[in-house]
Amino acid sequence: MRAWFLLPIGLMLVACVAVPPAPTPATIPKPNSPPAAAATTTPTRPSYDRWQPLFPGAELMMTSDGLAALRHTATAVRFGVHFEPIPAQGRSVGEWLGADEQAWAAVNCGFYWDNAGVYAHLGLLVTADEVIGRLRRDWGGVLIVHEGAAAVVARPRRVAVPAELGLQGWPMLVSAGRVWDGLDAQAVHRRTAVGVDGAGRVVWVAAPYGRTLAALAERLLAPDLGLVEAVNLDGGVSTGLRWRAGPQAPQQGPDSLPIPCAVLLTPNGM
Repeated sequence: MRAWFLLPIGLMLVACVAVPPAPTPATIPKPNSPPAAAATTTPTRPSYDRWQPLFPGAELMMTSDGLAALRHTATAVRFGVHFEPIPAQGRSVGEWLGADEQAWAAVNCGFYWDNAGVYAHLGLLVTADEVIGRLRRDWGGVLIVHEGAAAVVARPRRVAVPAELGLQGWPMLVSAGRVWDGLDAQAVHRRTAVGVDGAGRVVWVAAPYGRTLAALAERLLAPDLGLVEAVNLDGGVSTGLRWRAGPQAPQQGPDSLPIPCAVLLTPNGM
């Protein structure tokens, strides 16, 4: 067993956290729900298939085949996480965004499970300020944003904690610019994914109209997204990617049903 797992692009590994075995992903319900309305970045609908600015260092794109995507440099945003362990107090991604006075965008987290009537995040979920979920070793993949650089680590054993953001999902979708082996090509659900493109930017992708894992992974490799590493986040009714052109502006983008967790993106320096 190796003492350290070296991150690509030189992220320093400084701590290890682990938890006892948790329920397998097969026990997590993944229901379908009607697709959300198509998103726009301003009160007028943007052109499809073209990246458009949201704030400095961040861009949005709606694709003609039904994806919503947000990409940003690792240094362009401050990350926050809202997590509500009481099931009855969950909110949609849009409601989590609306409850934050500064964030310009929000997306659902990784998987969660019911631990004796209290929700817990399945796998790593950390920001610079708090640890919400601890690493599940050798499972899925982890997005790490640390010291101004981003990477997705497959089957993590040790990761940098604290970090600006650590978010674990399952399964890996893309690694080294190739589709991860063994992805399901049958089940169609709404999907959420996060990854890193060839320029080192973090890219969040929502597929609110449903795709198989294999089809989503193939799509993430297309030139308009250009992901080289990516991991699957919670999907089904949890899929949500919402944004607004300022704290008081109307929201746009596909929304989720009430869920316990959302990652909030706030522009740095604004």
